This record gives sequence, C-alpha cells and structure tokens, in this order.
Amino acid sequence: MVPPRPLREIVLYFLRLGTLGFGGPVALVGQMERELVAERGWLTREQMRDAIAVCQSLPGPLAIQVGIFIAYLRGGQRGAWAGGWAFVLPNFLIVAALGALYVHFGGLKPVTAIFYGVSPAVIALILHSCYRLARLGMEDVLQWLLAIVCFAITTAVRAEVALLFIGAGCVGILYYGTVVRSRWCPRWGSCCCSFSKRARSPSAAAW
Repeated sequence: MVPPRPLREIVLYFLRLGTLGFGGPVALVGQMERELVAERGWLTREQMRDAIAVCQSLPGPLAIQVGIFIAYLRGGQRGAWAGGWAFVLPNFLIVAALGALYVHFGGLKPVTAIFYGVSPAVIALILHSCYRLARLGMEDVLQWLLAIVCFAITTAVRAEVALLFIGAGCVGILYYGTVVRSRWCPRWGSCCCSFSKRARSPSAAAW
C-alpha cells in the first residue's frame, strides 16, 4: 500500500508540471507515469493503468483528469482540489497572458516562430510518450486487436467515432467479465496471460 503524500508535495509537483510540462495530454500523462510510478513511487503501474483507463473514458482533458485522479489517490479530496488547481492555474495564466499580448499587438510573430521551431521536439516527445503508454496499457492480444481496429477505422473516416468507444467497452465487458471469459477457449486465455506476463516483465517495465 502506497502511503499518502503531504499536501505541500502534491501542490509543488503539479505546479511544476503545469508550468513546465510540454506536449499536450499524451506527453503530460507519459511524464506523470515516468516520474510518479518509476521515479517517485507515488502509485503502482496497475493504479496508473486504472487512472488512465478511467479518465480516457470520460469527456474532457485527459492530462488534467489523470492528475486530479492521482492527487486524490495520494491526498484525498483536499489533495484532488489542491493538485487540480495547481495543475490548471499556471496554464490559465500563461495562455491568458499570451492571448492578451496577441490582441494588444495584433499578433506575436517572434513568439509564433519560436513555437514552430519547438514543434518537432514536442512531436518527438508525444511519440515517445505514446510508446510508453502503449507498453503500460496493453496487457493482452485482445487489447492490441481493439487498438488496431479502432486506429484503422479512425484513420479511414478521419474523425473520432463515439461508437468505437461504446463498442470497445462492450467487448471489454464481454471478455473481461468473469462469467463470459470463463467459457472461452483455455488456449486463447493462456495466450493472453503469457502475453500479459511478458508485458509486465522487468525488462518491459524498464521502458
């Protein structure tokens, strides 16, 4: 059992993440996974997987939701409130200041040029975070199949399809539900279990 963290520690961490974190939701979630699971030990890999799974199923910004979820796990309701505001407030102030400057000066070409230069580095960070989160979240063959199918359909229609989330959720209920899964072919289940064990091996966790 991971012990709760002091409120001050939670606030300072999310203030830093909200001020210095780059790359959007996927990159920030990947950074939280690396720092809070691998380095600080605030939560286990399973807890991080659960946090991502729950927050991905909800509307709204993923990184902020995962941050609040983690802050709640480590600090209760006070931790969730304080950590959430500490995460959001720096972004709000920075974007509001940039928006005011943009309106006042009729554009921010020097700043925009800097952002265009930084963009490739941010994209590389996002790709690396996607790789880490895929290794964290994919436990068996079925999850990889669902991901491939959803990716193919989303790419083909060039839009996010809500029915994909509903369909994947129904498949998850049918397969991971104990009643239906117990009736499936044992060979398929053992294949998935062996795949899951490889994914959770120390060499895989090191990534």
